[in-house]
Amino acid sequence: MKLGIIGSGQLGLMMILEGKKLGVEFLVIDKSKDGPASRIADKAYDYEEFKDFVDSSDYVTYEFEHVDERVLNYAKEQEKLRPGLLAVELKRDRSREKTFLRENGLPVGEFEVAENADAAIKSAKEYGDAVIKSAFGGYDGKGQYLVKDGLLEDDLPEGKYVVEKFVKFDMEASVIGARDPKGNTAFFDSSLNVNYKGMLYYNAAPIEDSGMRDIVKSLMEKLSYVGVMGVEFFIKDGKPYINEFAPRVHNSGHHTILGSSISQFEQHVRAVCGIPLADPELYRPSGILNLVGISLDEKMRDKILLTPETQVYWYGKNGIRKRRKVGHINITAKTYVELLEKIKTLSSTVYGSELDNFFSY
Repeated sequence: MKLGIIGSGQLGLMMILEGKKLGVEFLVIDKSKDGPASRIADKAYDYEEFKDFVDSSDYVTYEFEHVDERVLNYAKEQEKLRPGLLAVELKRDRSREKTFLRENGLPVGEFEVAENADAAIKSAKEYGDAVIKSAFGGYDGKGQYLVKDGLLEDDLPEGKYVVEKFVKFDMEASVIGARDPKGNTAFFDSSLNVNYKGMLYYNAAPIEDSGMRDIVKSLMEKLSYVGVMGVEFFIKDGKPYINEFAPRVHNSGHHTILGSSISQFEQHVRAVCGIPLADPELYRPSGILNLVGISLDEKMRDKILLTPETQVYWYGKNGIRKRRKVGHINITAKTYVELLEKIKTLSSTVYGSELDNFFSY
C-alpha cells in the first residue's frame, strides 16, 4: 500500500512516523523536497511531478488545505483523494464553510458574509462585539480582526469576509473523529483548548463531551467524509457551537500520540487506506504544550524531559520566528488536575513569563 501525502509539514511527518508500523509506504509532494515529511518519506516529489505522484499512490490524502490544486483535482479524477474535494473547497473559503454548516442544521454562532471591507465593518458594528475573518487564507489567528463595542482598531484590507458575532464562551474545546469508506466512525475523547493570540497554546483531555461527538458524526456523514477530522467548538452554557473544522489531523489531537491506545495519525492512515478503525481508549489524562517560536537546544530539551511522562516532538522546520509552531510537548498525568499543573510548569520552563515574545505578531 502506498499513501501519497500532499504537503510536507509536521502533520505529514507525524503521519509517516505513526503509519510506518502498518507497513504502508509514504510518498510526499510539495513545492520543494526539503520539508520535514519529505525528508523521511519513501519518495518525495515537487508539484511539477504531480501526475507521477498520484499515479504512484494507491490513495492520496493531504496534511493542509492550501495546497496545489492540480494535485487535488488529478487525485479526485483518479478517484484516489481521501478526504474528498468538497471538504477542502469549504475550508478554502470560510464563507462557504460557515454557510454549509448553517444550511445543514449544524450549530454555529450568528454570522454574516460580507463581500467587501465596508460591508464587513457595517455588520460588525451592528453586532457590537464581533470578529471579522478573512474568507480566504488565514489560520492561527491570521486574517482576523476584533471589533469591540463597534470599534475596529486595525485597518481592514479590501476583501471578502465572514463577520461573526462574538460568542462569550465558557471554554473552547475540540473533538477528533474518524470515518472510514464504509461509514464506520470512531472518536477520541474531547479536549479543552486554550488559545493565546489566536494560536493553540495548550490542550488537555478528557473533558465532558457536551454533545460534540454527535455533531462531528453528523458533519462527517453530510460530507461523505473519509479520514480523521478535527472540529473546534465554543462551549456556552453547556451547549457546543462549531467554530471551525479541519479536514485532516489536527493540532488539538497531538496528545493522542502518548495518552491513547491509538494516535490520530495512525487512525487517519487506517481510515484513508481502508484498514479497520480502532476504537480509541484514553489511557491517562493527556495534553500538549505547543512549542512556538523557540530554539530547542540540548539544555532546554533536557529540562523539559525532567518532568515525568513527557515527550518532545521537534518538527525540524527550516527557520524559527515568532508565531511559528516548531514542535510540541506531549504530557500525561495520573489526574486531570495534575496534568494542568504539569502544563503550567512546562510553560514556565519554555516561555518563562514572556509569552508575548513568542506568540505576538
